[in-house]
Amino acid sequence: MSKQLLHTYQSSVVTVGLNDRAFALINNNDSSTAAVVLELMANKDTSDTTKEKCIDKEGEQQQSKKKKKKNPPHPTNNPHEIQAVCCTQLNNNTIWLAVSREDKSLSLYTYNKNSSSDSIKELYPTVTYKIAKRARCLSFASVPSSSSSSTDELNVIIAGDLSGDAYAFPLVSTTNDKSTRRLLLGHTASILTGLNVAPSSLKQNNNKQKEHFILTSDRDEKIRITNFPQTYNIHGYLLGHTSFISTMDAISSSESSSSRPLCITGSGDGTVRLWNYVTCKEIGMVPVVIKKCSEEEDEDDRKMPANDEEDEMNEDSMQEEEDNGDYEDFSEEEEEIDSHKIAVPLSVSLSPDANNIVVARDGMQSIDIHPIPTPPTSTTSSSMLSQLVSLHKKQTVECPSQPLAVRWLSDSSILVLTREPTYLLHYQCNEEKEPNEYKNVSSTSPFITSLQKVIAGQSIIIPNDIDDLLKLQKNKVSDSNEDGEGETPKGGLHWNDIGRKETAKLAESRRRKRRRENEQKEKKEEEPNN
Repeated sequence: MSKQLLHTYQSSVVTVGLNDRAFALINNNDSSTAAVVLELMANKDTSDTTKEKCIDKEGEQQQSKKKKKKNPPHPTNNPHEIQAVCCTQLNNNTIWLAVSREDKSLSLYTYNKNSSSDSIKELYPTVTYKIAKRARCLSFASVPSSSSSSTDELNVIIAGDLSGDAYAFPLVSTTNDKSTRRLLLGHTASILTGLNVAPSSLKQNNNKQKEHFILTSDRDEKIRITNFPQTYNIHGYLLGHTSFISTMDAISSSESSSSRPLCITGSGDGTVRLWNYVTCKEIGMVPVVIKKCSEEEDEDDRKMPANDEEDEMNEDSMQEEEDNGDYEDFSEEEEEIDSHKIAVPLSVSLSPDANNIVVARDGMQSIDIHPIPTPPTSTTSSSMLSQLVSLHKKQTVECPSQPLAVRWLSDSSILVLTREPTYLLHYQCNEEKEPNEYKNVSSTSPFITSLQKVIAGQSIIIPNDIDDLLKLQKNKVSDSNEDGEGETPKGGLHWNDIGRKETAKLAESRRRKRRRENEQKEKKEEEPNN
């Protein structure tokens, strides 16, 4: 699944993860030319010995199981590699930041905007939690008081991990035991690929408690809408994708001028869908984008292990169809299709005014901006059709390198996280032109210029997160943990796994190749006889 390596709060705070380094960029109102850069450090006492001491009883049981059977080590060797970042501002001055790392740690940081400090400094966590699984999606939230007469709220950080569970951790804690965390929800036998907290309706009721939803997406093609904090109540599901959910975003504030609570999702099936998460209805879809395969990707497909027994069984059934006259050879057409692949959406984001969508896709060095038109108000059309909108119009903005994540700022500008050497780009809408065009303002952006000063001359290689998406497509169901350890059951690929389609496609390609080779061999043998 994609990592949450870029997060923003309005137009004042940006958090970004670059390999094992996390940065917070804060643009104060009195500073328009430079932003304060905070490097979010890991705990000073973080070490392997400290990590072992923090393992709970559940972790000890898992380690005892691992001793019974040796498994290959996880390919990631850097325990501080960033998995997710998040930021928020709880009052006028206090900024809270969160970072999840490869070593299964969740660190929380606090910063006062009014503090007089250097423009570049290191910031150490105020509290660090040890979590059972790695968390790749984070979101801040507030839990209202159970007393109707009290207006106090408990601020928490919600972490979605690779076992499909979402836990809530308090921002201020004196202990690091299990009593400080609360299990909110879980997706059975799946992996959370996105998490977002959004208001249940843009128009709040007269009661003092604000109603919210937790939107969680997973590997099994669905998005779940759960009431918060009463997470035992499920509001509904967003169903329509035919492959894993790779990215998700939702409008999380009532400042939008639109009266529709919107959610945008990207999937391994190549589509980007727009939803009303209160009615659980799809209201728009961005068409699939096809990319040209590189030679390396073609070579990787050829290296996939072949299942000769399955191929022989399929060849026998294909031979029977040919004998009966039912077999049709589409090899030439499929070979042409094989040279192209679906560009999986890596990141999507909704603008604060709910008028635009931005999409970044795998293998495309550009971002697509789709305007969201106002739905028709015709009284003759049905209520379902009146909510549908067309998302076919788009503006493509070229990027110097592969975009990995996109986020809207409250001023309707776009931040784009890319691969090295640019890392971060800033695009601003030029409202003087019709239709509105987005231009690169990175050279004057306080976020970009301040970050470039800090990392100038340093070589930071961002890990290839695309491999995790491919694992979702070809993942086998097992009882293993997220480190890839454990035994794969005899059942093989899951019946609903997109990997079955890929495996069947490759098997059929091998059958066609062997068929052509046999035909050429027979022709050569017949030529001397003639």
